[in-house]
Amino acid sequence: MLLFVLRHGHAEPFSNSDETRALTDEGREEVRAVCKERASELAQVRTIWASPFVRTRQTAKIVAETFGLEVEINENLTGDTPVQQLMDVLAEADEALFPLLLVSHQPLVGSLVNGLCGTGNEHPLGTASLACLKADVWARDCAELEWLQHKPS
Repeated sequence: MLLFVLRHGHAEPFSNSDETRALTDEGREEVRAVCKERASELAQVRTIWASPFVRTRQTAKIVAETFGLEVEINENLTGDTPVQQLMDVLAEADEALFPLLLVSHQPLVGSLVNGLCGTGNEHPLGTASLACLKADVWARDCAELEWLQHKPS
């Protein structure tokens, strides 16, 4: 099974709350560039889950519109969710959802990718970074990192 993990694009630094921070124009362009760079791979995605925060919903919407998909909001994708909690959700997810794209925040995206792959902190994810993981089961140290795409410069 394939799992794609995307960190939201660059967001405005200040807002009334962290949940309402929106993407900047630069952030939107970062996400569009990654979609273009990895279009053939992202075309495989069947399901998109996004954090309820504004910037992740905006990021997911760009991907969804590009590939004709819907976005499902998932409360388990906020940045402070314990990584094991998200791993448990993935382990219980129906295989028909995969390839699945998760759109979320740091530190969750980095902890998830590195935790599933057993790579410590080897693979940082900056804004608009997209990772592709492959596994038969979604559990700690059971996935392989197929590739990691940082935002094109």
